[in-house]
Amino acid sequence: MIMRFFLVVCCLLTILFACTEPSTPAAVFYFVEHEPGAEPYRTRMIVTAGFLRMDGGADSEDFLLFDRADGTIYSVSSGDKQILVIRPRPVEIKPPAKFAHRVVTDKAGFPPVDGRKVIHYELLTNEKRCYDLYAAEGLLPAAVIALREYRLILAGQQALTLSVTPPEMQSACDLANNVLLPVRHLEHGFPVRLTDMTGKTIELVDYKTDFRATAAMLRLPADYKRRILEELRRE
Repeated sequence: MIMRFFLVVCCLLTILFACTEPSTPAAVFYFVEHEPGAEPYRTRMIVTAGFLRMDGGADSEDFLLFDRADGTIYSVSSGDKQILVIRPRPVEIKPPAKFAHRVVTDKAGFPPVDGRKVIHYELLTNEKRCYDLYAAEGLLPAAVIALREYRLILAGQQALTLSVTPPEMQSACDLANNVLLPVRHLEHGFPVRLTDMTGKTIELVDYKTDFRATAAMLRLPADYKRRILEELRRE
């Protein structure tokens, strides 16, 4: 009898702690990603006022956490118990002499998303299609802002990589999409389907705006070793 009472108390305490765990208002997005020659896989993105988290779903121990306050990106790897720290840096690459851009808009009608009109765009650089984009006008503007912040920070690191890449291995689309125009696909609304020049496709399959992000989701593992990306490049 005493043991049963003890178990009941433990269960009640577990439920109580779970219910009172600090949480943050958030939006959650579920995508299916598909790369040529590989099986499709699901990904998740959580957006709060202070953070953006990307992972493979609820049970994922590997994730990317973007601190929107200071612009730092943390890439967490559970396999080697390490955190790659990616700090913001300016884009110092200049555009090439030939670097012309154009947007082609499809006049066809497409099913709306949450009542928002979806338009098909082709984003071209030097007449090469760099993005095939379906975007919903006015959908989830707060999430679009978070994605813009993340992409602009990532562009600085991409620029550093391209600066040491031989010109013959660079492409105008790579330079535009990842470095000099990293948010152009976000200028037309929330991307509900996006295919880049390599054929990789990301498609939105579901989202919720009333999600609660737990403190654990926005916390980095305290016992993982941290490695600074710039320091690794110098090794």
